[in-house]
Amino acid sequence: MKNLFVCEFERIWSKKSTWLLFLLIPFVIFASGKYYLSHNIAVDLASAEFTSFGNFPAATIQEQLITFFNASALLIIALSITEEYRTGEIRMVLIRCKSFGQLFVCKMFAIFTTILMMLITYFICSLVIGCFLMPRVDNIKIFYYDGFFTISQSFIYALKYYSYSFITLLAFASVGIFIGIISRSITTAIGSGVGFLLFSLIYPQLVYIFSSTKGVETMKIQLLSITHIQHMGIAMALGERSLFLDWSTLILVVYIVVFITTSYVIFTRSDKNI
Repeated sequence: MKNLFVCEFERIWSKKSTWLLFLLIPFVIFASGKYYLSHNIAVDLASAEFTSFGNFPAATIQEQLITFFNASALLIIALSITEEYRTGEIRMVLIRCKSFGQLFVCKMFAIFTTILMMLITYFICSLVIGCFLMPRVDNIKIFYYDGFFTISQSFIYALKYYSYSFITLLAFASVGIFIGIISRSITTAIGSGVGFLLFSLIYPQLVYIFSSTKGVETMKIQLLSITHIQHMGIAMALGERSLFLDWSTLILVVYIVVFITTSYVIFTRSDKNI
């Protein structure tokens, strides 16, 4: 299993697109930084919307989690699963393992590990770029907290934010793996994945528009969307009152368990078609 995991991990990194995604990270962070600098002009220094060196890592991941990271996960999955599965390359990989079940597990963990590495790289780059690009303030305001944070406290908060972001990406990748397995081409896999992403973005807005009451129950229904958890749920869950923490975590776990289990069953039963 260990050798198979290493093999699958190396196969992901043998693709130029993987390297390109990692090379894009500094540019994505720099672009986010420039946006926040322009946004700071119209924002009070004591506002949670004001972005400084201390809260920049959390702010920039919140900005790019829905777009850059979700899209990156879809691309990695499509190239790692759909392409090999539909072109027959997977036959060569089967020589190194005893079953499709082992192959699926190793592919899954190779994908998850790559996503984790992207997050770690993003965090480190955001610290470096933020150090040179963003203003420094001693008292930092964080969303859903009444008081102020120091720079060190803000970094600890950012680590928690990235950790929870990773869980949301695992949930999104689980759906992506399911889509990648049932798709007949990379184009279909990416297109269907983007469709799911767009639906996840639109769904909470429709719920809000058509809901007669705008209370707790409405928010819970909105948080059935992974992207809504990424957009608002993480900040609320990590806030002073841990709003919807248990609910959001439960939804993410359900996504992971349901879609990974379903994908495993489909993948292992499809060996006769390879």
